[in-house]
Amino acid sequence: MRLVVEPSLECESLARSEVISATRAMGSEAKVVTEEPGVLVIDSEADAATLASRLGLCHFVSVWLGTCDADGIDGCVSDLAVDGPVRVRTTRLGSSTISVDPMEVTRRVGGVLGRDGGVDLRCPRSDVRILLSEQVHIGRVVAAVDRASFERRKTRYLPYDQPISLHPKFARALVNMASVATGGRMLDPFCGTGGIVAEAALLGMRAVGSDISGQMIDGAAKNLDSLGLCAELVECDVADLPSAIGGVDGIATDPPYGRSSSTNGEDIARLYERSIRSFSEVLSPGSRVALVVPDAGLLGTMDDFVLEEKHVMRVHRSLTRHFCVLRRI
Repeated sequence: MRLVVEPSLECESLARSEVISATRAMGSEAKVVTEEPGVLVIDSEADAATLASRLGLCHFVSVWLGTCDADGIDGCVSDLAVDGPVRVRTTRLGSSTISVDPMEVTRRVGGVLGRDGGVDLRCPRSDVRILLSEQVHIGRVVAAVDRASFERRKTRYLPYDQPISLHPKFARALVNMASVATGGRMLDPFCGTGGIVAEAALLGMRAVGSDISGQMIDGAAKNLDSLGLCAELVECDVADLPSAIGGVDGIATDPPYGRSSSTNGEDIARLYERSIRSFSEVLSPGSRVALVVPDAGLLGTMDDFVLEEKHVMRVHRSLTRHFCVLRRI
């Protein structure tokens, strides 16, 4: 099936990686057909609604109906048959310079697609989105990503709050990038307030969190309980993962940077070196680690992993996050 996914523009390469990784975790693959600002067209056997329910950094997942230039819109929709009543919305994405009036396109296409079943702006049977990027892309919405739910899970609304916590939508993306299937065992070895563990649990994984700080473990337990989620939480140093945790199917984590989050006085490069060595002992070949670091160069030389992906996101003047995916070899 050909799908149109609308990735967030706040870190688009990261959002696209999340889509591809999530389809892999669902036992499918995503063949990229088109990449444009705000638009990712893929061929995949993954269920579209399930895919949307997994994602954190996208807006809509739609069944692809057509792609054309500005002059081809009428021809593209003339032979389309969608169940009515319909609702049509036209959205300009990024810095699109397509010279059409979105409201006029919406009116015109709505007239064509609603010729039999009519138009209903409140409760349509088919919700059609026309995306103006470098080209015009048309899709029938299968599901919207519930981005508001991520805002509600921010630690400021939970019993145990720390300002260093990763936003839930990025925690979700990180979990997806580890490509662990539903029911798989996912570990966050620096679990902190439990945000990444929570997203793994919400995706139906057997979520495991560990931290050297007993205070963080207690705080994570309170947060998970407030969300109605269960996970295995263990107080241990990262070097003790093989004995304390055992084998896992993937790792997603936001290790301490040595700034707001403490490394207990340990040199950050040394901490990462110890961590990578420990990760290799609990992961099988082909498994992935998705992690956030202030500089990918701090990961050093890795004998048992290859750096598969790196996505750079500037947070503010003194902090840049590098979202990295390592694959166990």
